Amino acid sequence: MTTTSPQPALLGVQMDTEMRQQPDVLAALADRFPALTAEVARLAASLGGSGGGPGGGPLGVAFLARGSSDHAALLGRYAVELQTGLPTCLVAPSVTTAYHRAPAGFRGWLLVALSQSGRTPEIVDLARRYTAAGAAVVAVTNDGDSDLARAAALTVALDAGPERAVPATKTVTAQMLAVLAVASGLGGTDGLTHAQAATLPSAVAELLADSEGPAAAAELVARHDRLAVVGRGACYPAALESALKLQETTGLMAHGFSTADFRHGPIAVCGPDAPAVLLAGSGPADADTLDVRSALAGRGAPTVLAGTASDALLPWPALGHLGECLTATVRGQQLALATSRALSIDPDQPAGLNKVTMTS
Repeated sequence: MTTTSPQPALLGVQMDTEMRQQPDVLAALADRFPALTAEVARLAASLGGSGGGPGGGPLGVAFLARGSSDHAALLGRYAVELQTGLPTCLVAPSVTTAYHRAPAGFRGWLLVALSQSGRTPEIVDLARRYTAAGAAVVAVTNDGDSDLARAAALTVALDAGPERAVPATKTVTAQMLAVLAVASGLGGTDGLTHAQAATLPSAVAELLADSEGPAAAAELVARHDRLAVVGRGACYPAALESALKLQETTGLMAHGFSTADFRHGPIAVCGPDAPAVLLAGSGPADADTLDVRSALAGRGAPTVLAGTASDALLPWPALGHLGECLTATVRGQQLALATSRALSIDPDQPAGLNKVTMTS
């Protein structure tokens, strides 16, 4: 009996459907951007009377997340540090959950806790513990009535609708826009503006209409079993997220790197049998990623360039470098979907993965 592989268009239908909902989800968040920044500003100002900074506002900002949410948190960390200069950190959940060290001394701090479902026990428990340690918690979650939302002083509900595909797409870019709103609410300069946020939905819709670029990039990637995804600054979180999407959907050994770290040794993994996907937008750090192409060419490594350069195989428009983390992430989603289809793998049913990971 002869069997045939499924048609590529029949693979990843759920993932593709949810990816295409992103312009609407982002448009709704962009409409709320001024209100969200105002709510964060009010919460931040209230910390001035409870151990916060001398001029009002928080002493520092911590981010709590896992998985894709952690990549959105990393973007938030970049944005807050860039705009305000406040001390900022990513919380290590295992310090509490595995090493049983309770958080202390967070009075006057803002803690931004991210969970797409709002139901990950570890994140919910830690949000409550950091509240007890004095932090004001902002929850970023798709479910405004979730356990995480109820544990927070302020909730940014993504309202992206149900997300059923295991590879998270629309909730990730929504989280990224949400943390940029949180950062903008803390004041400072160089943050994402409401006008820039308003351009994102149409820009993402334009990218999603492009199937030729992702198909061409996937043809190259699918010929290999390992690759590097490289970016710097605001594109670094997108590099980590894009590598994760390729891992989840295809099983390839994809690894995300900061361009600066990539130069210090990991570039050795790339060569004729291991390509690199480079994410480079219009920010000050992106020139370094473009510059690494010559070193990769010297190693004989095939490259896929995504970004604002005129010769990018996966282009996106210049939107302000922080917002370009979202367009880079969408390009990574498209590449993962196209590569899985090229390999006749259904990304809606990744082997051994579940939608909610119940870490504790």
